[in-house]
Amino acid sequence: MEAQTCLRTSLSAVLLGTLIAATPAVAKCEDIVPPEQVAMSRRDIVPLDLVRLRDIGTTADMMGNGSAIGISPDGTKLAVQLRRAEPTTNSYCHALIVIDLAKPSTPRVIDRGGDYIRYRFQRGPIAYYTAGDPLLIEPTWSPDGRHVAFLKRVSDHVQVWIAASDGSGSRQLTNAPVDVEAFDWVEGGQAVTFQARPKRIEALRELDSEGLTGFVYDKRWSPIARNKPSHREPTDTLIETISLDGRLRPATPVEQRSITEKQERPDGAYWLSTSASGAAWSSPRDRSRSYVDGALNIRFKSGEMIGCTADSCEGRFNGLSLSEDGKNLLFLRRTGWANSQDALYIWHPGKGLPRHLLTTRDRFLGCRWARQRIICTLEQSSRPRRIVSLDSATGSISEIFDPNPEFRHLRLGPVERLEWRNNRNVPVYADLVLPLSRKPGERVPLIIVQYRTREFLRGGTGDEYPIFALAAQGFAVLSFERPTQLSLMQPTKNHVERAKLDYGDWADRKSVMSAFASGIELLDRRGLIDPKRVGITGLSDGAVSAKYAMLNSRLFAAAALSGCCTEPKTHAPLLGQNGWDNLRTYLYPRYIDDAPAFWNTFSIARNAERFRTPLLVQASDDEYLAALETFTSLREAGGIMDLIVFPDEHHMKWQPAHRLAMYNRYIAWFSFWLKGDAGLYARPEDLERWRELRDRAGKAEPS
Repeated sequence: MEAQTCLRTSLSAVLLGTLIAATPAVAKCEDIVPPEQVAMSRRDIVPLDLVRLRDIGTTADMMGNGSAIGISPDGTKLAVQLRRAEPTTNSYCHALIVIDLAKPSTPRVIDRGGDYIRYRFQRGPIAYYTAGDPLLIEPTWSPDGRHVAFLKRVSDHVQVWIAASDGSGSRQLTNAPVDVEAFDWVEGGQAVTFQARPKRIEALRELDSEGLTGFVYDKRWSPIARNKPSHREPTDTLIETISLDGRLRPATPVEQRSITEKQERPDGAYWLSTSASGAAWSSPRDRSRSYVDGALNIRFKSGEMIGCTADSCEGRFNGLSLSEDGKNLLFLRRTGWANSQDALYIWHPGKGLPRHLLTTRDRFLGCRWARQRIICTLEQSSRPRRIVSLDSATGSISEIFDPNPEFRHLRLGPVERLEWRNNRNVPVYADLVLPLSRKPGERVPLIIVQYRTREFLRGGTGDEYPIFALAAQGFAVLSFERPTQLSLMQPTKNHVERAKLDYGDWADRKSVMSAFASGIELLDRRGLIDPKRVGITGLSDGAVSAKYAMLNSRLFAAAALSGCCTEPKTHAPLLGQNGWDNLRTYLYPRYIDDAPAFWNTFSIARNAERFRTPLLVQASDDEYLAALETFTSLREAGGIMDLIVFPDEHHMKWQPAHRLAMYNRYIAWFSFWLKGDAGLYARPEDLERWRELRDRAGKAEPS
């Protein structure tokens, strides 16, 4: 009991996902397709409204140059998958629909069901790493327009499924022993060529066999991601062709080349490249970047290269799409203040200069041509993603399909785009959402949400901080776009020089902190916020920026992070040998060195005696390990930290029950510390714990 009375922090585990798994329930998915008529009264938005939005595609940063929209061969219809989270059952509803562009108000469901498919990628030494982002499902029409093929997971593995476009039925086509990674129609729509890595099974078996005699701790390990070494991901792929009646055969050389080329180019007839790298446009399956920098070039299948020499063909690009006849290329180029806008152009390669279509702050994603129209998904700060048509001649926009018509009946705080410069003269922008309840002249508490704000203001990067729901509870929310890294603003490609520009004297984090400070000062001068009641949030890079600012300023009265923290005695071991060797190239000191000049400005543990910002961390059940040095240090020093651990999560949280729990707890946390009340979303057990933390911390005098 004596040990318990000395606690200054609380370690908690959220078991909601486990409880749900113990008592399986079936999600009610009847409303996965929105009703034609919505009958609901105007009301304030609540966290559940954001969790249960119908989604199209994946996150904007993971979209790359892929598209969630499949256009029929005759250009008259589109296919798209809808996805909706159901927190009560901790599951997802899915439906593949076909929309007739002449009658878009009556979508046809051609497939239902399937499990949530998480995107997998290489993370340092960790092969086939599963984060929380959804895989981009790209519906692909057969050449005759009778079927739509797509990836779907019902049990263990992702397989190719086909659905009749008239809605008469759908079925699983492939039966691969591992996940299918890519596919394409062949034989005029009578067969499908697909790619998988069956040798992954052998690699996993070899790893299990090694475990019988004990694993060697070597560079295959990243303890913060897995509690065992990674298997060696096979590079060999098996490409086979299966007919619609189930006959399987080896793919011909032409079919193999076709499916490889489909993955390596963003469209059916051209490759695109940039002179900056001299390489082809990154593969649509490689979602590590959503843009490329340099000069726009077109490389034909014949090998002929055509470069664009116009000023509009220099810079940062994404969203490339080629018309069916191969004559017109749509591309989006970043422009405006701090690249906060997209300029859309249409270019006929080899014939004239690109034609400017429009410039916008909104976010167009996954654009595809349908005859003379361009079909895209569109996000705006106050409206979730929907499907629109863009006139290729005039640039006029018309709505095709809104998957969330109910959202228009919700009351949202007004959004204002702000632009300013920090003390290094770096341009910064953010979106300010004010509470509707704010009275003229009233100063309200502010919460900063990081670190992207170019799309619908849902929950910041990682979608954990419900911006509009926070505003509905009386907070001003600043949705903050991270300033460009200092090294990216210099004309050097040398890694050592770039590391010095960013990490030397923590120059880049100081730039971000200055952007926070100048943004708060701007809102203070306007009399909108109380500068003594400011909260900060962050995931990944945003968490690092928040931590640095908390240690090196007095800007924040409370903080909530999605993961934490980089500390001198735990960060290196948790990254593993490979990860730590890489981080050392960014001026991090040796693990065995005390390095006070480095860590005293970057470690909460080293500053635990003076760190008094109430800190909530809601982490995944692998990354929480990085918070334990921070937690233990603050516990002994009388600081305030609540650590919540969510099972079966990896960096980006994906489980609906967890997301709703996080939304609610973040609102309650900031209500408790910035407003001094329990708020609407506080759980009694959380409040009891926070009051105890507050009372005990009040008795501890900072040194």
